[in-house]
Amino acid sequence: MRVLDKISGIINLLVENVVAILMGLMTVVVFLQVLFRITSGSLPWSEEIARYMMIFMVYMGASVGVKNNNHIAVEFVVGLLPKRGRAAAEVIADILMLVCFAIIIYFGLKVVKVTMMQKSPVLRVKMGYVYMSLVAGGILMCLQTIVNLVHSFAALITGDSSLDVAEEPSIISSGLEKIDKSSGEAKCADRAAGDPEASDEKKGGKE
Repeated sequence: MRVLDKISGIINLLVENVVAILMGLMTVVVFLQVLFRITSGSLPWSEEIARYMMIFMVYMGASVGVKNNNHIAVEFVVGLLPKRGRAAAEVIADILMLVCFAIIIYFGLKVVKVTMMQKSPVLRVKMGYVYMSLVAGGILMCLQTIVNLVHSFAALITGDSSLDVAEEPSIISSGLEKIDKSSGEAKCADRAAGDPEASDEKKGGKE
């Protein structure tokens, strides 16, 4: 199981880095598009390449959500079950997810074969390469779901609803935590600045 976790962590780290690079490149391309529209004229290729980077970023980033269990889930009914019942529900959910991802990969490959004859209007890129994002995202999500399924089976055997696996914080999640923390501190500072009486009371209490 440790080997699976290590492989899953390496794949997840690579995907996070690729997604971060795509997001940075997409931001630069969109900024250049806006800048050229204001100055000399629009870049004909910028819209297409930004769209294609967004598509790959979404499907690859979805596997990060599967790895960290960040996708939306309704847990009200499952939370009412005993530990083994919750573990069994996790196993069933993981199996259904595997079936769903397998369908995405299967039909994604069919779409890729059909669209290899088509080319994009501006970049003249084969659209099959763009639809390959379906297959790549499906494979990555399948790999992460298999790891989750192994943990769910182990949880079912031990009687726990989930296993405590030590994971390093992801690049995206740690960045969001920093943003939330900084925004919270900014709100506190704004309240203190807008309410001088409250700050005077705090000073008086300390004295």
